[in-house]
Amino acid sequence: MPSNRFTAAFGLGLARLRSDRLRTIFAITGVTLAVLSTTLLGSLGVGVVDTGQQKFDAANRDLWVSGGPTRIAPGTVGGFESGIVDAHQFRRDVGQWRSVNTAAPLLFQTVYAGTESGDLQTVIAVGASGSAGFTIQQGTGFTPDAAFYNDGAYNGTRSGELLVGTELQHDLNASIGNTLHVGGTVVDARQTTYNITGVSGTFSQFLGTPTIGVPLAELQSMTGAQYTDRASLITVDVKDSASVTAVADRLREQYPEYTVRTNSEQLQAIVADRVLVLAAGGVLVVLAVLSGLALTINLLSLLVAQELPALAALRALGLSRTVISTIVAAQGIYYGVAGAIAGVTLTYPAAAALNLLARSLVGFDGLVQVTPRVLTAGALIAVATGVLSAFVAGWRASGVRPLDALSR
Repeated sequence: MPSNRFTAAFGLGLARLRSDRLRTIFAITGVTLAVLSTTLLGSLGVGVVDTGQQKFDAANRDLWVSGGPTRIAPGTVGGFESGIVDAHQFRRDVGQWRSVNTAAPLLFQTVYAGTESGDLQTVIAVGASGSAGFTIQQGTGFTPDAAFYNDGAYNGTRSGELLVGTELQHDLNASIGNTLHVGGTVVDARQTTYNITGVSGTFSQFLGTPTIGVPLAELQSMTGAQYTDRASLITVDVKDSASVTAVADRLREQYPEYTVRTNSEQLQAIVADRVLVLAAGGVLVVLAVLSGLALTINLLSLLVAQELPALAALRALGLSRTVISTIVAAQGIYYGVAGAIAGVTLTYPAAAALNLLARSLVGFDGLVQVTPRVLTAGALIAVATGVLSAFVAGWRASGVRPLDALSR
């Protein structure tokens, strides 16, 4: 008999959902938003880590050496102060280690570029010893900077070749074989031209801005970094037969002034720099969950207040407090289950929409990756919201006093 009473109570709760559809829609929407905020932010976190790991793997580099953060240097040519000095000497010395395949310095600076000398824009120039580290989509790379840099002397002839990023190619409507004015200052850019030999989207994706790729020594000379042979960072490719950890320890010992990170450590450092963004996202999830919970509890509390005479009449007819509270609490459970189903179902199209937006803004695919673990977390939050609101509303309904309610 008790089981029949609870079955009837849950049936009455379901009937109440159908009779007041507007209230039901509001409650389920609140729970659904809580689920979506949880699943989408969780999926974004999974996607960022996975995409970052893929990009590091695709770069085919094992260690990242930096001389501290790259600082903005107002009033200087290039605009950035890089922390590594004697980059070419570092490249030669470390490149001769038996455990190392290559050591490749990279320099990031702002320069002026344009197809017309009178129409220049600022872009990020990536200086590299060779173009092997770029994924070239069209054309060829540029000549290594060995011809321009000769044992510490920048006395060579410029190659006159560069790679243009996909974003800049689109902006300038440029193609392979076109001439591009490039320089550290407007005056130099108007007087200096390079030929576009290839197109690469490698650093445009990483930096999210128009880029060009030029020989390292030529960019150093262009921006005044040749006096100390500066670089922003140096990537090291370790031989398969060698230990990445051992090479990293050796680098730290011989170059204590520099920071040496593995791929995973570099990714962690990048994510740590975005801690405020992650914290803001976490706060939004907490607020969404609390809002969904508050909305559901408030609606169920209003239900108890509005139906107080009806509940009192049922109590006077002999229904126990447990059955009365179950009728009300069942609605909260239904809200949670329905919100979980709706939230999990909407996660996939919402994730697809966010991926389209991310691809158009930063050029990365798959930044939002939905996983079963993330969906489970969202569903559990929805069910927990429903159960907690059901407990609160059921507790309030169980305290109904028939004489007080019916005498009003």
